[in-house]
Amino acid sequence: MKKIVWITMITTIIIVSYFLFEPIMTYTSGWNSFPNINTLKPIVTHQDSTSKKADNILNEMFTHLKAPGFSVAVGMNGKVIWSNAIGYKDIKNDKKLSRDTKFRIGSTSKAVTSLGIGLLLQDGKLNLNSRVGEFVPYTNDPLSELTLKQLASHTSGIRNYSVCLCFPIWEHLNNDEYTTVQESVGIFSNSTLLFPSGTDFSYSSYNYTLISAMLEGASGKDFLNFMKEDVFNPLGLDHIEGERSSMHTKNISKFYDVEENQYKETFEVNNSNKWAGGGFVSTPVDLVKLGNALLNNQLLDKKTTETILKPVLLNNGEINKQNYAIGWRKGFTDEIFDNNQKVQIIHHAGTAAGSTSVFILFPEYNMSISILMNRSGTTSELFTYSYKLAKTFITKN
Repeated sequence: MKKIVWITMITTIIIVSYFLFEPIMTYTSGWNSFPNINTLKPIVTHQDSTSKKADNILNEMFTHLKAPGFSVAVGMNGKVIWSNAIGYKDIKNDKKLSRDTKFRIGSTSKAVTSLGIGLLLQDGKLNLNSRVGEFVPYTNDPLSELTLKQLASHTSGIRNYSVCLCFPIWEHLNNDEYTTVQESVGIFSNSTLLFPSGTDFSYSSYNYTLISAMLEGASGKDFLNFMKEDVFNPLGLDHIEGERSSMHTKNISKFYDVEENQYKETFEVNNSNKWAGGGFVSTPVDLVKLGNALLNNQLLDKKTTETILKPVLLNNGEINKQNYAIGWRKGFTDEIFDNNQKVQIIHHAGTAAGSTSVFILFPEYNMSISILMNRSGTTSELFTYSYKLAKTFITKN
């Protein structure tokens, strides 16, 4: 009898451990040899010399970074002036990317959400010092006392992803479908703040989950409907939306991990717990249209745009350590021109399971660039290629 009990206990522990640590347990399996990509070319062959240079940069990116696929767009003076894609959206079924294929954009979602914030600021339904409790009745202290500005600039003290009593054990690899923002807020609502709000900086996508709850309270609409009806539709953005498990039959890429010359589909996750801060899918063209709109005051007036792009100060009067504004980072790069001329950039990158995003605005040149790739990775090299593209189109004009 004791033997049966012990066997049952050990079996149960093994099964539970497997599901708790499933991403690790399964990572070594399911790898496949990478297909021959040398014959693949960008899906569009442009004729003018500048666009051809951009096509060549895309091809170089594809060859060098070894992702299954890339999609890229460039906007200037309020228009999309170039876009292209290369590679696979589904390797197993030999399906190629198109410019309408959607990718996860990870934390670039925060920049997208910033336009929704700006719209409600502009309409007087919110202000930067609005408290959570004024718009989100289901929160308690200390969350209810946090301000919109503190949340949007990551100076609130809310923690980031952690481990949980869930399968798998890591919150950022969530498999559950959250149907409401209120459910998502419940993940961290009882957590202690890391520091007194406004005194320090600690990056957390949960700040934007709580912001989406504020946007719901201020707009009277659920978050995704508000973004669609009040932000996306007026700007003609047809290929950006919050990711749901039901959407994977639509024109959305598969998502991959890549090791040397092998690939596998990434561990399946559900991003419905963080739409505002890391759960949108989009095409580069729609992101560039959104960037164009911000640079040219198509949705937000000049004053509101300046407000959301101004880095937030801590309580001591110092700028936060990442120069973070309302959904954007603001800084300079000297990597575009050979003479190291500094160029202002406003940007937000993003990493998600099996996808990587870089989204940059160049206000001085009224330019926006989005690069999306369907593999997990770092963003540094995508920034470098963004600067190459920027130089290509700036020096033409």
